[in-house]
Amino acid sequence: LPALQGNFLPHGRWACTPADVEAAFVTGHGPERAAIWQDWLTTLAVLKSLVGTVPAAWLSGSFLSAKPVPGDIDSVFLVDAANLRSAHLALSPQEWSLVNTLAGGGGAKATLGLNVDSFILEWWPTPTPASSSPQEYYLYRGYWDDLWVRAKDPADARLESVPRRGYVEVMIDGYK
Repeated sequence: LPALQGNFLPHGRWACTPADVEAAFVTGHGPERAAIWQDWLTTLAVLKSLVGTVPAAWLSGSFLSAKPVPGDIDSVFLVDAANLRSAHLALSPQEWSLVNTLAGGGGAKATLGLNVDSFILEWWPTPTPASSSPQEYYLYRGYWDDLWVRAKDPADARLESVPRRGYVEVMIDGYK
């Protein structure tokens, strides 16, 4: 991962491993960051136990900044749409409810007591961007990319919309 430029990663999506994130943002950065990172690893383990493989996760927020004590970590887990459909058919209603909890933002905090804002983006693998993938997939993929290259600036809405920061794509099981 590149060094922070000011308070943030340089603009762009940076592919890395969980070990890269841990080395850059956890090790030597205090017990609060270590606890948040452990919460993210727990969230990932719970999700994988429910849906199988998780190709990647996009991470952003104050955890990937110079903020000494972030409140949480923001994560979008990319999960193959076919795996989600299979899980929905195979899981009990309570287990599927947990998948929905992990897909909905603050659910991991409220339900599991973990400092993770987690979301799920259904990944629709197709040979080329095509009409065979739901239009909603492209909408949400673009939404997350656009959101996470922004830096908050309550004084200047225009400046807030300008891409000024980066986020990471943590390769977990890989895209297959």
